[in-house]
Formats: sequence, C-alpha cells, structure tokens
Amino acid sequence: MKHLLIVLLTLSSLSSFASNKSGFPVDTTQISNKNILYKVSQAGNYIHLNISTTDKKTAMSIIRNGLTIYYDIKGKEKKDVYVKYPYSNESRSFQQGSLENIDVNAIDLNSMIEKLPAEAEYGSFEEKQEFNKDLNNLDIAIENHYTASSQLFEFSIKIPKAKIASQENSDFSKLSIGVVANKMEGTVNKEREQGQNQGMRSGGGRRGNGSGGGRGGARGQNEQQSSPTTERVTVDFWFDAE
Repeated sequence: MKHLLIVLLTLSSLSSFASNKSGFPVDTTQISNKNILYKVSQAGNYIHLNISTTDKKTAMSIIRNGLTIYYDIKGKEKKDVYVKYPYSNESRSFQQGSLENIDVNAIDLNSMIEKLPAEAEYGSFEEKQEFNKDLNNLDIAIENHYTASSQLFEFSIKIPKAKIASQENSDFSKLSIGVVANKMEGTVNKEREQGQNQGMRSGGGRRGNGSGGGRGGARGQNEQQSSPTTERVTVDFWFDAE
C-alpha cells in the first residue's frame, strides 16, 4: 500500500510538471501578422495572451519599448481596459544607438529582460493601479522569455476575465485585443511639439478617425518606422480573440 501511494504521488507530480511545461492552453486562437504570432485563449476564468517572434529586431523593440494590451469585450477597439508593461515611459538605454547601428546578433536578449523593471499598470475606465508583475492582488501575470537555442522571444500575459468586465456572466464572444508598443517619453514630447508646430502652420484642421475595419481576425499591422534614431519595428495591432 505504501509503495502504491508513492507511485501515485510520483505520477501526479509528473502530470503537474507536464501541464506546467505546456504553458499555454490547447484551445487557442492564433493569428500571424508580419513576423509576430499572436495566440489567445479564454480558458476558464482567464484570458491568456502569448506574443512570439523569432525576429530579433522585433524582440528588442518590444523589450526596449514595452507593450500596452487593450481589451474590449464589445469588439469596438476601445481603450478603456488595459495593462501596460513596463509602467514607466522613461527610455531604457540597454544599448547606445539605434537598431540600425548595432550588431543585433551580438545582443543578449536574456540580459535585457533581466534589467526590465517589475512595475506595470492596470487601467479600467477611471481606475488606474500600479502593480508588481510578479506579485500582486490583481491576479495578473506577465512574463518575457527568450530561448536562445530556437531564437524564440515570447511575451505572455494572463488576466482574470473579472478585470476586463466587472459584471458576472459577461459575453466575451466579441472580445477584441489590441497590442500597441509603448512610446518613450522623449518620443511623446517630440510628437507633441511637432503637432503644435503643424497646428500653428496650418491653423488647425478637421480631425479624422481611422476606420476600425470589420470583424473576422486581424485589424492592424506592424508598422515600419523610417527614422534612423528609433526602432524600425512598431507594434500596433488589433484582432478578434474568437
């Protein structure tokens, strides 16, 4: 009987280990855009999102700038509910110069990830809360991971459905998710100055809104920046989670 108990405990441990190694729920929606793969699952009471790429420039851009993940259960691309990581907009100078002027292959992404701060921000309409990505009472988990052997970079986030929609039994069938690269403080100030200068030259003008597009998958793209002083890859992408 004692030996049987030991065998059962061993099998249970192996099963738990295998489950943890699989990491991401099997029932997922997968969408590929440019060189980034987006995987989302609505397993149980959580929304799991995994963003992966084998393009090192894209991975470096995500690590350096960070991401803001938006959730809209009505599928209208509204930015009322979000998680931003890292929280700070201050520039993180892991490497001097732009990605155009450095040997990307010589960069250690795991070293860059280790230097990332732990602070993130959760926003829900008027509520904003700073939290630690590794230990918090919001039950939100965020992780950056790089596997050198396969050159695979992954950004993963798990968030309770209750943090996206406060009402019980909310309908998530129209959930859309937006993944947007954070703008560094210097970039934001520069864009603000350019906008003010343009407004002074033109005397204002009609404000337009871009179309959100229909449902049925991807509704955005990863834009290429031409400025030699910034990363070339900028993530700005919305997609349907169902």
